[in-house]
Amino acid sequence: MADFLSDNTNQHYCLVQISDSHLFADRASKFYGLNTYETLQDIVALVRSQQSSIDCLLCTGDLAQDSSVEAYLNFLDALSPLDAPQLWIPGNHDIRSNMQQVLDQDCVSLKRSAQLGKWRIIMLDSSVEGQVYGLLDQKELADLDLELADSERNGNFAMICIHHNCMPVEASWLQQHCLKNSDELFFILDRYSHIKGVVYGHIHQDFEGERNGVKILSTPSTCLQFHPTNDDFTIDSANPGYRWLVLTPEGEISSGVERVTEKTYDIHFSSTGY
Repeated sequence: MADFLSDNTNQHYCLVQISDSHLFADRASKFYGLNTYETLQDIVALVRSQQSSIDCLLCTGDLAQDSSVEAYLNFLDALSPLDAPQLWIPGNHDIRSNMQQVLDQDCVSLKRSAQLGKWRIIMLDSSVEGQVYGLLDQKELADLDLELADSERNGNFAMICIHHNCMPVEASWLQQHCLKNSDELFFILDRYSHIKGVVYGHIHQDFEGERNGVKILSTPSTCLQFHPTNDDFTIDSANPGYRWLVLTPEGEISSGVERVTEKTYDIHFSSTGY
């Protein structure tokens, strides 16, 4: 059963997707030359300057790089100025049990789903501990089917959040680390007409597509970006970013990506491995 974040069915809801912050226990640690705590703070400042009201923060994985409890506490601290409910899912660098240790607040959750008016937000765990690729196990798929059936019966619209990309990317090195059973995911999604969007992180780049009338969206990382087309590991020159989404009572999703501007970061572009 979904937790209610709001039961106002006539409201437009503003959501912000934050992904792939790759934080460490030590806030001074760097990731390919970037201080990831600093870049997350820059994103939070950007969100505050652009979004006057946020109904929910979608935190779609790889919140930590070292999987430490301290890194998740750093994440909570960095996001605290936004003062909005948070929904988390783990990525390939996260450990769910460590994430759970810091979630003793009512405003932060690792739960399966939440309700925003007419919208059911469904959070899927595609992480496989010790692996970079993603996989939805049979329980995760079965629970998704139950959530979709329940939300359909209740006349809701549905949006799904996952860490790993379910649509292919051009960069072959990165596609090796995709969601391995996207076909099983889409087999379920194709049975429902009330699904309006699927959003994910992982690929450290902006993607906007559509499949069978469903918007498929990815968001940039709050730290470094991956080049979208190079077959070998390549860091892109684009700055950190986030995605905003507005959900309407009529079942429409409008969305866009915003990035930090007028700031140059010291990134190790010559790095050849991930």
